[in-house]
Amino acid sequence: MHRLPLALPTVGNSLQAIGTWELLIAKLIAPSIDIMVVRQGQRYPCQAPMDSASAQALCGIGCTIVVRHAERHDHHLADLAKAFEATFRAPVNIHMYATPPDSHGFSWHYDAEDVFIFQTAGRKEYLLRKNTVNPWPLEETIPEDMRYERELMPLMRVLLDAGDMLYIPCGYWHRAQAVVGTENAISLAVGVMSRTAVDLFDSLRNDILQSLAWRQRLPISELTSTSVDSAERQYLVAQLSVELHRMLNNPEFLTRSFETMGKLAHERDRTGPNV
Repeated sequence: MHRLPLALPTVGNSLQAIGTWELLIAKLIAPSIDIMVVRQGQRYPCQAPMDSASAQALCGIGCTIVVRHAERHDHHLADLAKAFEATFRAPVNIHMYATPPDSHGFSWHYDAEDVFIFQTAGRKEYLLRKNTVNPWPLEETIPEDMRYERELMPLMRVLLDAGDMLYIPCGYWHRAQAVVGTENAISLAVGVMSRTAVDLFDSLRNDILQSLAWRQRLPISELTSTSVDSAERQYLVAQLSVELHRMLNNPEFLTRSFETMGKLAHERDRTGPNV
């Protein structure tokens, strides 16, 4: 987990029944449905498909159709999301993809989430590379230009048949291509936003609010001073450091923070993984 990709054959066989072209089409008319159309690495400007004919027409010109947050519109996928949430104690979303043969949706990229791919129809080849350009990315730290051309790590290839699963660790470069001569490749991408040390830091705020040391007012002389080695500033930093160290070493704080982070939170509306 979080370290290396893992491909397993047939473990997703039971999900093939809920990852079909027909079920994807049925979701296109759901209220508030979130649909993205991508072609050769770019968002394709078009009206969202509303039925099988319009969706197939887009696939016919090489477009990938993505139903984002599909768990909101299907109780089977909602159950799958809940199972992942219970296992990994983190927010989860599920995207459903339909990619025509000999085509790809997104170009080389990485996600802040751990991604579990379940191939439910057709065949798809995944290319993977470890990320040394921006390791351990957060949503807030992913730039628009990911600088893939700077990556030097070796290439891995994984071919998924219907029923197979691929785990992609957060931050791993990946690109997927549907195999020539097959039906539209349908896949479910389960994105898990695993907790980070930053979440632990964020949970410190409530404890800091109870600290006299952290609630003290900063001296105006220090706010206007350009000196970084004044005695008053060094004393202040030493006070805050001691208090922060005490909080982080408090077993009650750690227990409470991990329990809070372990609760299933759905309030964040994230974009989700791109595969």
